[in-house]
Amino acid sequence: MSPILILILLSLIGYKIYEFFTSVPPNVPPCLPRLPIVGSYWHLLWRNYNSPIEAIQYYVNKLRSRILTCYLGDAMAVIVTDYKSIKEVLSREEFDGRTSEIDIILDRSFRKKLGIFFTEEKFLQEQKRFILRNMRDFGFGRRYEKYEAIMMEEMNLLVKMLKEGPINDKEKAYLKNGLIRFPDILYPYTANSIWEIIFGERFDRSEFHKLNDFCTSALQFQRSGNPIGGAIAYFWYLKYFGNMFGYKEFIDSNKRMVKFIEEYLERNRHADQDEDRGVLGRYLEEVKKNENVTSNFTEQQLIMTIVDIMFPSVSIVPSTIVTIIKLVMHHPEVMRNVQKEIDRVVGIGRLVTWNDRKSLPYVEATIRETFRYETLTPTTVLHRALKDTTINGYNVPMNTVMVVSLKSINQDPDLWGDPEKFRPERFLNEDGQLVKDFTLPFGLGRRMCIAETFSRYHMFEVFAVLLQNFNFSFVEGEPTGLEDKVPGLVITPKETWVRVEPRYA
Repeated sequence: MSPILILILLSLIGYKIYEFFTSVPPNVPPCLPRLPIVGSYWHLLWRNYNSPIEAIQYYVNKLRSRILTCYLGDAMAVIVTDYKSIKEVLSREEFDGRTSEIDIILDRSFRKKLGIFFTEEKFLQEQKRFILRNMRDFGFGRRYEKYEAIMMEEMNLLVKMLKEGPINDKEKAYLKNGLIRFPDILYPYTANSIWEIIFGERFDRSEFHKLNDFCTSALQFQRSGNPIGGAIAYFWYLKYFGNMFGYKEFIDSNKRMVKFIEEYLERNRHADQDEDRGVLGRYLEEVKKNENVTSNFTEQQLIMTIVDIMFPSVSIVPSTIVTIIKLVMHHPEVMRNVQKEIDRVVGIGRLVTWNDRKSLPYVEATIRETFRYETLTPTTVLHRALKDTTINGYNVPMNTVMVVSLKSINQDPDLWGDPEKFRPERFLNEDGQLVKDFTLPFGLGRRMCIAETFSRYHMFEVFAVLLQNFNFSFVEGEPTGLEDKVPGLVITPKETWVRVEPRYA
């Protein structure tokens, strides 16, 4: 081959490589550097392995744009980091899609598009409407005296447990000699409450270890979606590398949750049909009603819906409470202010209740400041553009993945002034009353987390009751720093032993 032909061939190859790196659809946001096959994702990992979303700010500054294009493998994604654009993505109907065809998502749900977390359009609307309508009858998402009474029973039991110590060897795994292990000590109370709504029953204290097993599976599921494990979503072939990329942990933890629910589903078949068996019983009636026709109401859909409702609640709520308590331990003046407010408003004659929330603005402000200061969910679940559209003047082609950076708005100096400081007072006005909250920890719009009311209630109740009754201090040699976190779908604090002392005899 002549030198001229070789030169032409090399020029063509060079042009194609250049075209790959620079070619993007017209009028899309500025694009992060791309690499063949892997796109931009691995570039983000290179810049910040533990938290790729943190690397976004570098490109926001470098490309001078709050909206960016990023390729996840071959999939085009648009990342939004400013408050206005984030609200648009979360509230506009054309961005309500999900990336439900991802291989690993199908692997967790019987190779079907099931559940409510990763489904969309009419299927999601039908299922979500049925679930929410029936869960509200049991206190999910609204005030309900019976449910709140159940919650207070659980709180009394938690206080008693912390004061009196373990009653069996199972409890000694997270409660011993004035020490408690976070978040394990909190699992039964979160899980038992939502289990009551779904199944119409609660676990006895002697069975709490079963709930702990379910909750640790949920936490492992969350953590297996860490930055490198999350790559499997767009590089499906990585699942064949065993657990190198977290695939085995992701599937195994999901299987354990599914098996746990299947066992109780089977037991429920033989329950008294005249009893109100929670949402589960009502859903099974709907399955039976439609058993001779093509229907989306199936037992597999029921199982995956329960998983999708429970795994975020039982892993995120305890992790958030631990984060709040760790933060006030690092800021003792905040802990003192919280306890002073509770002592002044409630005292020691009874436990704090949900009715006290409006009279405890500093307690609520501390919870809100935790959401802002420690963004446990740096992004929402990925959205997808359902049609060609635009945002802030840029084109967004159909099927573009939409990434919402909640971390960016929580650390935006234009919104907060001094975002690097932990300061609950930023959520209070001069009269000590709560002001508008610009954090969006539960999302927004039609895709807003259905467990928001449940989660806010639990976080307030548990945090307030614990600070009302106990002082907490770190244990030497245990993970104590705020940087002691584990990445995943949600960033969670490492398990740690903490010393607990009653405030009152």
